[in-house]
Amino acid sequence: MKKILILFFLFVTYTGCDKEELGNLKYVDTISGGCFLDKGSSSKGDPLVKPDTLTYSITSDRLNIFVGFNATCCSEFNSSTSIEGDSIFIKILTAQIGLCNCICYYTYNFKFSGYANLYKYHVSGSNLNFKGQIRP
Repeated sequence: MKKILILFFLFVTYTGCDKEELGNLKYVDTISGGCFLDKGSSSKGDPLVKPDTLTYSITSDRLNIFVGFNATCCSEFNSSTSIEGDSIFIKILTAQIGLCNCICYYTYNFKFSGYANLYKYHVSGSNLNFKGQIRP
């Protein structure tokens, strides 16, 4: 009888432990920033050119993933976002190649709601390849 009680106690203790589980993350919106240059200017050769960038921020139950990248001016892009299991997939693809003779720094801000810990992100596109895990 003692063995059964001990096994039962261990089972209850194990199932009652705080397990890390995926949150209820949901896609909310994408804010496209476009090219951050004045008309007629170029970031080509500019010592202040920003590298391709991915940053994220978590505020309460909100996750923002910011992507900034350099591409030919006057280009147009399409983006798509999906959440599959424990992964966030973001694609930024060239819809139309720009014919302007300059380089621009384009920005996108992807907004999500819900608990974001334990999720991985994969951002891909024409010359983009960012992978990582969301850490609080």
